[in-house]
Amino acid sequence: MTGRASESDTVIETVALSKWYGEVIGVNNFNLRIRPGITGIVGPNGSGKSTLFKLALGLIRPNAGDITVLGEKPWRNAPLHSSIGFCPDYESLPTEATGREYLRLIGGLHGMKDDTLSKRTIEVSDLVGMRRALDRKTGGYSRGMKQRMKIAGALIHDPDLLILDEPLSGTDPLVRKELIDLIKSLNKDHGHSVVVSSHVLFEIERMTHDVVLIYKGRAVATGDIYEIRDLIDKHPHNIIVEGEGIESLAKILLGEGYTVSVAYGDDRNSITVQVLRPDDFFNRLPELIQQSGCAVRTMYSLDDNLEAIFRYLVGR
Repeated sequence: MTGRASESDTVIETVALSKWYGEVIGVNNFNLRIRPGITGIVGPNGSGKSTLFKLALGLIRPNAGDITVLGEKPWRNAPLHSSIGFCPDYESLPTEATGREYLRLIGGLHGMKDDTLSKRTIEVSDLVGMRRALDRKTGGYSRGMKQRMKIAGALIHDPDLLILDEPLSGTDPLVRKELIDLIKSLNKDHGHSVVVSSHVLFEIERMTHDVVLIYKGRAVATGDIYEIRDLIDKHPHNIIVEGEGIESLAKILLGEGYTVSVAYGDDRNSITVQVLRPDDFFNRLPELIQQSGCAVRTMYSLDDNLEAIFRYLVGR
């Protein structure tokens, strides 16, 4: 393993960075400095998060400006890849392979072999809580197990920097808490710097106070989350909750002081909850789920609501 970045280093830095695809802008005159630790990247679909990650990984080349990762330019810099681990937001596990086979494949791509690879496979599977499932086919994994195995793949070569793209997406609230605790431990206990994206600002708050809000290819706010949270709390926030027995949860939520409204979906197995204090909602939700006896499958924010929040932040 290479030495971890020191506290004075910059993990990712961009200066007037721009990338466009024909007439579509990915990022525009983007200026950012990310230091070691955990940094959250938050923005709606199409905001530029994925473009920023592709630029950081050296998968695409900027049209203008500069980006450095761990002090080096990533474009056509294959050696830099040994210091970066990436967990994509799309399904990347080979369904007919076991978890062990997947990790050995990823490790082999990084030049690991034999006893070193076998030992590291056990280490990372222990780290993400997946050792018992190592010899099961990944196609039979739950959503949370798949996310853990993807993180294990990003960790296999023990990189300095982890880039995690929407690692909490599609998981239920209890799994989200476990993944958040894992991500925090990867930094605090194992020294990895982490850049993690999410649609939900209030999930990022549980991992770190350092946040970057991206909207239409621009960083509209950066810094301590508490400096911008009050602005967002003034705007109603819509959250979709799906699961079985959801009516009992809806009744309890109507009695909570932060709830503005609760609306049922067509199949009565989902609700749209509008809240004024999202942090209170997310803090209370696990307790309310247990109290109601419902089984929540997934939870997410509406993209059009996120668009409204970001327009509100930039005064449009």
